[in-house]
Amino acid sequence: MSERPRELPRLKLAPQQRGFSSHIGPFYEIELAQGMRRAVQLEAKHLNPEGVVHGGVISSFADFALYRAIGDELGHEMTFATIELNCQFLAAAHANRWLYAEAQVLRKTRSIIFAAGEIFDAERQVAFASGIWKIIDAA
Repeated sequence: MSERPRELPRLKLAPQQRGFSSHIGPFYEIELAQGMRRAVQLEAKHLNPEGVVHGGVISSFADFALYRAIGDELGHEMTFATIELNCQFLAAAHANRWLYAEAQVLRKTRSIIFAAGEIFDAERQVAFASGIWKIIDAA
């Protein structure tokens, strides 16, 4: 995990935000010396009734970030779908802050991809996510 900045000045809008992802985002990304960092700015719409960011938002952001990281490493022309996603929530996330993610492929077989990543804000780790993706076709 690289140094956690208070802000990311060169964030670019991340591609592949059609459908459900567009309701949670927009998602952003920035290239690091090693890998990519994804980001979403948390808003009031992301909160649960207790006033903290809903776990479903964090899980959905994690799924997007891991999905994009798989594409970064294996090629965005490959198609694959989440078949399992695990999130361990470690701390509350709050509105009016940036939430970041960094992820990587752990292993790839002929038909399955394993990936994991960290979800964090400027101060602490918020969640750890890992999952399994099924390769739909190897383009």
